[in-house]
Amino acid sequence: MKRLLPINKHPRNNLPVYSSKKRTESNFVLAFGRAYSQDFLKDSDNYSLEIVREFQINGFGIADLVSVLITPKKLAVHAFEMKMGDWRRAIAQAYRYKYFSDSAFVVLPPNEALKAKKSLSVFRSINVGLLSFDKTEFCIEKIFIPRKEKPLSSNAYSKALSLLAQQFKSLPFS
Repeated sequence: MKRLLPINKHPRNNLPVYSSKKRTESNFVLAFGRAYSQDFLKDSDNYSLEIVREFQINGFGIADLVSVLITPKKLAVHAFEMKMGDWRRAIAQAYRYKYFSDSAFVVLPPNEALKAKKSLSVFRSINVGLLSFDKTEFCIEKIFIPRKEKPLSSNAYSKALSLLAQQFKSLPFS
C-alpha cells in the first residue's frame, strides 16, 4: 500500500521554494505601498499620490511599484524595485527604471539593507535610492535619497505618463 505524503494546509507552501518566495515579496510590496502612502498622505491638502503595482514599460522592465505625486506645480514619477535579498540584482533593475521615472529606488528588508549600505557608493554613483522597510514595524528608513534628475529617455517617460493617465483617468497628466 502506498502512503501519501502529508500536504500543507496552505497551498503556497506546497509549491517549490522559488514560487513560495514570490508571495513573500508580493506581501512585502503591498505592505511597503501602504506605509509609503501613509507617509506621504499626512499632508494631503497640497498634493495627491497615486500608486500602481507591477508597472511595465517595454524594454525597461517591470517596476514593483510606481508612485505618481501630483502637486499644483509639478508631477513626479518614482519607481521602486523590492527584493527580499540580492540587492545587486535590485539595483540593476532599478537603474533601468530611471529611463521612465524621475527617481528610482531599491527597497530591502532591514537585514539586507545593512548589507547594501556597505556599498552605498554604488547607489550614489548611479543615483539610485536605497530604502529599508521593516514590514513588522511598518517603518521606512531613508538610507540614500537620489538627486532629482530628468528621466534618461523622454520617449519612455512620455510612454509611462500615457500608461499612467490610462490607469488614473481622473488625473491631469501632461
